[in-house]
Amino acid sequence: MKLKQMMAVVMVLATPALAQVERTGSASTVFKGKGPAGFKIEGRTEELTLKDDGKTVVISVPLAKLSTGIDLRDTHMRDKYLQVDKFPAAVLEVPWSEIKLPEAGQSLTQKVKGKLTLHGQTKDVVAEYVIKRNGDVYEATGQMPVNFKDFGIDVPNYMGVTVKPDLETNTSFHFKKS
Repeated sequence: MKLKQMMAVVMVLATPALAQVERTGSASTVFKGKGPAGFKIEGRTEELTLKDDGKTVVISVPLAKLSTGIDLRDTHMRDKYLQVDKFPAAVLEVPWSEIKLPEAGQSLTQKVKGKLTLHGQTKDVVAEYVIKRNGDVYEATGQMPVNFKDFGIDVPNYMGVTVKPDLETNTSFHFKKS
C-alpha cells in the first residue's frame, strides 16, 4: 500500500463518526410558564439543530428567536433573564444507549436521561418522548420539566407579576437515521 493510501486510511479511521441523524421538515420548541391569578406565558421557536457523533444525540435550541408574542417581554426574557448574548442556546445531550427507536409503522414512548446545558450550567435531566416511525422518517415529540432557578436564571418579575420557576417544555421534530 502506498504512503498516500495509508495516510488516507488513517485519516478516515481517526475521524469522528459522521452524522447519524439528519433533521427533516419543521421543528418547534415551546415553553409554558405560570404566574399568579391564572397568569400564563408561552414562548416558542422553530429553530432547532440536531447533531450526532455516533455516541450522543445533541439537540440545540437557539434562544435568540424565542418569542412570547409581546416584544417588550421578549426583550426582557432574552436580555435580562436568558442573557442570549452570553448563552445563545439550550442544549440537550442524550447518549444513544438511552434511546430506543421503533420499527416501521410503530411508535414508542420512553423516558431518557441526558444533560441539559442552559445559561452556562449543565444539569442531569429526564425527558420523556414519543417517536413514531413512518418509513425512514421518525417523528419525535418530547417533554421535559425545567426549573430555571436550577440553571441560575433569575425569577422573571415585571410590574409585580412573577413567573413561577417551573416550566413545561415541549419539543417536536422529524429526522432520518442513516
